[in-house]
Amino acid sequence: MTLRLPGPEGSLLSRIFEALKRAQLSLNSPKPEPVAEQSDRRRSKRWSAHVPLFVYGHPTGRQPFYEEAYSTNVSALGARLIMMATVQPGQTLLLVNNVSQAEQECRVAYVGGRDPQTVEVAVEFSQPVEDFWSITAKPKPAPSPESSSDSERQRSR
Repeated sequence: MTLRLPGPEGSLLSRIFEALKRAQLSLNSPKPEPVAEQSDRRRSKRWSAHVPLFVYGHPTGRQPFYEEAYSTNVSALGARLIMMATVQPGQTLLLVNNVSQAEQECRVAYVGGRDPQTVEVAVEFSQPVEDFWSITAKPKPAPSPESSSDSERQRSR
């Protein structure tokens, strides 16, 4: 099976293979602690944003993968992605923004079921990255669970 890769193949391929090597090395190091659930107090502002991405990863004991995915909300510290590949918390991924071709390594913080074909994957960056998402218009804040129930109550009146 041949993978079609974006951009100039030589430079992107070498960066991808370097990221996969780092991911493989991290699998051999001690496992990171699971990320504890946080309250609604966030370290960084989140925005609803549908950003198309290429996601590269190398699961333990399996072949490296590549897939096209997208974000549902983003922040300077990470995002929530919709993916089809099976990933595990603690796994390292390489994200490539389809619009800007910016690359960012991240760690899977949470994996949750969505439907039979896709999963929600929360990823986090090691450091805040303000410009990875290339959002040009002022984004709308991601809805909180409380605000969506408040708006439903207002509509029912």
